[in-house]
Amino acid sequence: MDNVIEVLALLRKHSELELQILNGHGAAVVTERELEATVRRLAAHPQALIAVLQTARALRRTPDAVSVREVVDWGCSD
Repeated sequence: MDNVIEVLALLRKHSELELQILNGHGAAVVTERELEATVRRLAAHPQALIAVLQTARALRRTPDAVSVREVVDWGCSD
C-alpha cells in the first residue's frame, strides 16, 4: 500500500510539472529534469502504477484523481 501512496503522489506531481511546462511557469530546464526524475521514480513501482492506472480506467478518471482507498478497494473486488 505504501507503493500505491507514493505512486499517487508522483502522478499528482507529474501532472503539476506538466502544467508548469505547458503554462511556461518556472525554469523549463529544471522543471523538465524534475519531470524526468518523477518518471524514473514511477517506473520503480510497476505493480502499483498498473493498479492505479487500472483503477482510474475502471472509474473513468484521470490517474491523479483516484484515492488510495479506491485503488485498494477496486483491486480487491476481483
